Amino acid sequence: MPPRGIRPYGDYCPGRHGRYGAKQTIHSREEARTTLEEYFKDKEITIGHISERKRFFRAEIRDRANNLVDIIIIDKRTGRIRSIL
Repeated sequence: MPPRGIRPYGDYCPGRHGRYGAKQTIHSREEARTTLEEYFKDKEITIGHISERKRFFRAEIRDRANNLVDIIIIDKRTGRIRSIL
């Protein structure tokens, strides 16, 4: 079971987007990685492989031992972050 608070559901990166109703497009895998690293900066996790789909980026969230703890998507149009695991 992942550490408490790792699994977002429909959240945004607070430093970049604000919270409620924020909308910020994500254009590239690098931009998705930067956004996710900022979002999870206070957690003891790393961002693994990121793949691009038509409407979102899919990213693996791993703990310090490189165990998969979550798979998230980040919407390209809105920047919304969701757990899909």
